[in-house]
Amino acid sequence: MKPNPLRLSGLEPLVITPESNFVNVGERTNVTGSRRFLNLIKNKEYETALEVALDQVRGGAQILDVNLDEGMLDSAAEMTNFLNLIASEPEIARIPIMIDSSKWE
Repeated sequence: MKPNPLRLSGLEPLVITPESNFVNVGERTNVTGSRRFLNLIKNKEYETALEVALDQVRGGAQILDVNLDEGMLDSAAEMTNFLNLIASEPEIARIPIMIDSSKWE
């Protein structure tokens, strides 16, 4: 029996099968993994933060990991704001978004 593929979608579908050797996840939009991205979000430099996401997509990311959990941020508000900005950029929104957060309200 052939396993069912994993189907994800942004504006475009992404199908992952056992034959899919590698899935490229862009992780530079993660405040715990990128000091530059953290500073952009802290300083409300959203256009430049979007460029970080766009660079990941143009660099071949098939999924974009977004993490805005940081003690000095209003993480829920920043996540909502940044996801809305991503959704307004078709080149970024075409790939699936992985919401990476330990804070669910």
